Amino acid sequence: MASDVGSVIYMKAEINTVVSNTFKSLCRMKPVFLHADLLKGLSGDKEALRFIKKHIEPYGIVSTKSNIIKAAKREGLATIQRVFLIDTQSFHNSLDAITENEPDGIEIMPAIAPSIVKKYKEHFSIPIILGGLISDSSQIEAAFDQGADAVSFSKSDLWSYKPGAGSKNPV
Repeated sequence: MASDVGSVIYMKAEINTVVSNTFKSLCRMKPVFLHADLLKGLSGDKEALRFIKKHIEPYGIVSTKSNIIKAAKREGLATIQRVFLIDTQSFHNSLDAITENEPDGIEIMPAIAPSIVKKYKEHFSIPIILGGLISDSSQIEAAFDQGADAVSFSKSDLWSYKPGAGSKNPV
């Protein structure tokens, strides 16, 4: 949390970790999004989202699942819908899901195809995050150059990277 990133997407969390006071204090330092699909110890239903909101208190959640996005929005959590693009049909399916779910942001995977950002920007005016397979700073810059609002990545040696002038902060 000591890095300059604007927010954090917490992946592969375990329930015992995220209910701790230490984790809650981290959530007060920066906006933390929990990846609800990968959270161990809770099922993926509306009761789990109520528990997350009441006892964990993250800024929001990330999910690939429409029912989780909708339940999180009802609980007042910020939502990021994660989509995996493998072909043209997955692109069109994601447009339908995003239109129906109205998430607060979209995370497009993999990030190494930044030219897709412009196509999403034609349909939605919410933040676009590129994530996945980021291995160096040039890929971060390419994502911003193509119009991404943020970039998510797990490679810790990039967490202190400062984007070039005019770029937004990575997630």
